[in-house]
Amino acid sequence: MDPRPPLYSFDYPVPGYSSEPRVDEERLEYQQARWQESETRPTGIFLRQNNGITIILNHQEDKATNPIFRQRSNIEGTLTVDVPESVSDVTLKLSGSIEVVSPTVGWMSIEVLNQKYTLFKSDSDDSRTTPSYCPSSLQFSCPLPRTFQHDGKEYPLPPSYYILLPGETHSLAYYVKCTYTFVAITSKTRSRHTAFLGKNKKANSFIFEYLPRWRPPRPVIDRSLLSTIRICPGEWRRFSYQVVPKLDKPQLGSLTCLFFLPSVGVFGITDSIRFHVQIVGPRASLSQLQPGSSSSSSEHLSSQVERAHDQTSGNLERQTSIRVHLMRQVVIEKNGHKNAVHLFLGEAKLSPLPPVEGTLSLEGLEQRQDDNSNWEGELRCESEARPTFSAGAVTVMDFVVLELSKGYASLFHPFKHGHPVRLVSDSWKDAGR
Repeated sequence: MDPRPPLYSFDYPVPGYSSEPRVDEERLEYQQARWQESETRPTGIFLRQNNGITIILNHQEDKATNPIFRQRSNIEGTLTVDVPESVSDVTLKLSGSIEVVSPTVGWMSIEVLNQKYTLFKSDSDDSRTTPSYCPSSLQFSCPLPRTFQHDGKEYPLPPSYYILLPGETHSLAYYVKCTYTFVAITSKTRSRHTAFLGKNKKANSFIFEYLPRWRPPRPVIDRSLLSTIRICPGEWRRFSYQVVPKLDKPQLGSLTCLFFLPSVGVFGITDSIRFHVQIVGPRASLSQLQPGSSSSSSEHLSSQVERAHDQTSGNLERQTSIRVHLMRQVVIEKNGHKNAVHLFLGEAKLSPLPPVEGTLSLEGLEQRQDDNSNWEGELRCESEARPTFSAGAVTVMDFVVLELSKGYASLFHPFKHGHPVRLVSDSWKDAGR
């Protein structure tokens, strides 16, 4: 046997590639790269004058109240001093902290940023390297860190944040906030007669906003489950829960509640989150749900209408049996103890759908012809809110909550399930051409 490898032919060269399709080609999918800072940074300036110190920050929106910086940003600009002759030191300080005031933890403050930059320092002992006078204009570029340390763990630098917590009184407000401060300090050497008083310092300080930008990793599906479950089932995720009747309702059987959410799990703060709810089970149990729901039985639909007219308590009939809403959870941790505060962000309106054939499945394996009721809806953040973050002592998370409406608690055991989602600053935008 010949131990040599077989011969290969190079008669077919590697085809040529280009970033743009030819006339006989088409682009099937296009995903834009992450933002290019040089293309998106504003071209205006932020100017602040105080105590003879002028700060000019580059790449800001015109007439902005506070300067804004993103992740991986450099705080770039110019510092000028009105009277530089007697200035001995010029220093910049960047500081940031999370502050919490709540009835459970009292007051708590956590440092997340503490950086100091020396722009000028006179040194009479070595005039070869440092001039004995301060320039009237100094350029600076201070990079913002991406993380900070707390209790031995590393966390992403949290965004600027302020939120009022429940429990506010007339004399005290409970809140969580994260603030960042820029301080420029000039020091002047005193005369020999007043040197014992130390250096004369002046400062120019202001708040700046740290607002990192993120977006979903792929487009958020904008069509209903029923129109996409066969062609792109991977765009959805299914959750299954049992709806159990009360012990004093032996005539009712257990129901299965199927909840479908987009599988991407990450949404822009202004995006609409589509969902679908299907309840499957015995007809007798389904008939106890509100008349707006759909069923796979026309007899059930007519019985619901009759019951709606005959029932003296109309609240149960008018109320949707399932509630879907968006909830924000703020978790505060101190000395190993955690306390969670829940804030309402938005409520969905459920729209009943015509019956479908059997149980909905993403795998296409379930063929049971069960009686079922179906709803669909959209959920979005109705309140002005910043994206979520985790900073150790304070964690902000969002949930899509599915629960049984309180009006049906006399028939079925209540249930409430939260599904974590992440709200980010930007929506996914298709830049395909």
